[in-house]
Amino acid sequence: MGARLGIGLIGAGRMGSTHARILARAVPEARLVAIADLDHAAAGRLAEELEVEAAFGSPEELVAAPGVDAVLVAVSSRHHLDVVRIAAAAGRHILCEKPLALTIEETDAAIAAAEAAGVRLQVGFMRRFDPDYLRAKERLAGGALGRPTLFMSRQFDTDPIPDTFRDPLVSGGIMVDMGIHEFDLARWLMDDEVVEVHAFGEAVIDEELGHLGDVDNAVVNLRFAGGAVGSVELSRNASYGEDVRTEVLGPSGSVFVGLLPLGGGAFAGPAGFSIDTLPTSEPRFGRALAEQARAFARAILEGRPVEVGGSESRSALAIALAARRSLETGEPVRVVTLAG
Repeated sequence: MGARLGIGLIGAGRMGSTHARILARAVPEARLVAIADLDHAAAGRLAEELEVEAAFGSPEELVAAPGVDAVLVAVSSRHHLDVVRIAAAAGRHILCEKPLALTIEETDAAIAAAEAAGVRLQVGFMRRFDPDYLRAKERLAGGALGRPTLFMSRQFDTDPIPDTFRDPLVSGGIMVDMGIHEFDLARWLMDDEVVEVHAFGEAVIDEELGHLGDVDNAVVNLRFAGGAVGSVELSRNASYGEDVRTEVLGPSGSVFVGLLPLGGGAFAGPAGFSIDTLPTSEPRFGRALAEQARAFARAILEGRPVEVGGSESRSALAIALAARRSLETGEPVRVVTLAG
């Protein structure tokens, strides 16, 4: 085996634990060499499970440890900027969970920190590495549908929202925490920018979210610069299981991603209808997370740019923030990206 990238994981919570297991078992280009969490005991337990030698109680200790070439940031979203700055100052390349930060200003600061330090910064939009979404992108880019006219995407979660993420000041709320994946997909699949949104939502099941200023079910209408339109549906209350689906319609057919009950995708065109399938034993997006980490490691090892940089998070966040504003006002809101 050739060179392997030494990665330190910062954040041993639910998402961090998922990343750790994937890094340890499914990313041959990398080695998980250290884990850090403010809950040192949690970092230690995860390190013991995965036979990782080093566990720390702070990001500062981890980035200074021998063998750490890069870090994967999986702490709460409101702390992303702090950790990115710590890693960049230590000269460590960074793969950061989405969103890069909760405001445009903090996102710009994170991007600037990485650029000033000369390190690469990749954002965790893992669906860009999912086989079904990649097939959809290839079909769209190849012109199989003609010019896309309608984008539709949904993300329904089944697990209760963690207590630590209930406050929008911590997670960014449903538009940033969940919706940012769909808004990134909209830009990427349609190869166009979202210029206006109109959002509707309510705290239908979890009234406490309403008291915190968030909702648990929402619909966001999109208008693209090129004239296409779209919609995004978000819910935290899918009792039947996780449901992630996307469709893009063009004059010559549609691409579909996410056919119940699991993953998969499909393509409908003049020649008929075809279905892509995934192994039922594979967790939804498990492979995408692994391929994302592999792409990050290869970019660092080969000395080339990462595939999904900080500017992609900035653009998707601008849509999410506009959607949140529309939710608050009940009015359509123009997407303002501000000067970079």
